Amino acid sequence: MRKITFLIIVSILILNACTQTKTAENSDIIRVGIFDTNGDSPGCIADAYEALRIDSEIKPEVISAATIMSEEILDYDLILFPGGSGKAETSRLGDFGQERIKELVFEHGKSVIGICAGAYILTQTEGYPSLDLSGMQATDIEHDHRGHGIVKFSLTEKGTKIYPELADRELSYMQYYEGPVLIPVENANYQANSLATMLSDVHTVEGTPSNMTNNKPFIITSIVGNGNTASFVGHPETTPGMRWMIPRMVRYLLNKELVAYSDAVIRPKIYKNEILFTDDLLSEQSRYYDNLWGTEEEKIEAINGLVEISAWSAKKKIVGLLRDSSPEVRKEAANALVQLERTDFIYDLEIAVLTEKDEEARSYLKEKLNQLQRIIHQ
Repeated sequence: MRKITFLIIVSILILNACTQTKTAENSDIIRVGIFDTNGDSPGCIADAYEALRIDSEIKPEVISAATIMSEEILDYDLILFPGGSGKAETSRLGDFGQERIKELVFEHGKSVIGICAGAYILTQTEGYPSLDLSGMQATDIEHDHRGHGIVKFSLTEKGTKIYPELADRELSYMQYYEGPVLIPVENANYQANSLATMLSDVHTVEGTPSNMTNNKPFIITSIVGNGNTASFVGHPETTPGMRWMIPRMVRYLLNKELVAYSDAVIRPKIYKNEILFTDDLLSEQSRYYDNLWGTEEEKIEAINGLVEISAWSAKKKIVGLLRDSSPEVRKEAANALVQLERTDFIYDLEIAVLTEKDEEARSYLKEKLNQLQRIIHQ
């Protein structure tokens, strides 16, 4: 009987030790909940998820409005609202969900990041379902459909403290897709701090006014109650070479160490000029998309062209060419996935390596797979 009792005690001690070890190991894990609704651009959820995977200590998870309403949400450090449709996101939250977000920030000290449409819903904008969590309002929303492309921006002095890798750059570049034009709220309850200023004047859609987007806040942070928020007008999470800006911001809002990331992801020199999608460039993009079903030469030209102009939908259209009948096309597709940092297609590339029968092509695909895997193995 004593022997059995002794074994039980030992077992309990071992279990407690294992539990304590597990807790210690996970103590530095940062849980980020990505809201599962974003309207007509489901890729924005994947983009945010994959950008967060750059940081090995951040655990991204897709969460629902029900999760936000539950006690489980208190176990998360930060909530991220992705791009897509701000109205779709607030509609899914409902009145109670919107109030819950405010409670989580003001009372529980949670942090929130809004990207593009997510930035819209953090504003205080009359006539728009918004949460008033940034000290900013969106203006000229009647011309929201104004255009997209790679735009130029510059960091403020405060911005260089968070992103010192960009401090020596007079201009940097980021994907922009009809994000909000932000201006301060008069007599706001809290101060919005500008980290970056947008310098591109985007009005490529007929009927949209000029001089609206340029010289406006591009990245802002705010202290709101006991919590912090950040708004990105553009899309760093889908911009090759700039995706690391999202996990870095997570760390900043949570007062965590701003760790360094590798040269595999910090690549601000990719873009040297803005790329605005005028009617002519949209026509060229359409030709490239059509040629993805063309000859081998046309497919290769299309892949390279789409990467060069940073076409918004290239990320989801090129991956299918890993399964093209031409080994040269398969190789070009794999290279494009690395250039676009599409870590969400690692599994596709793994299977492509396993099923590749051309020895030279298999070696090349394997090399590209290793490059893609290194992005999330910081």
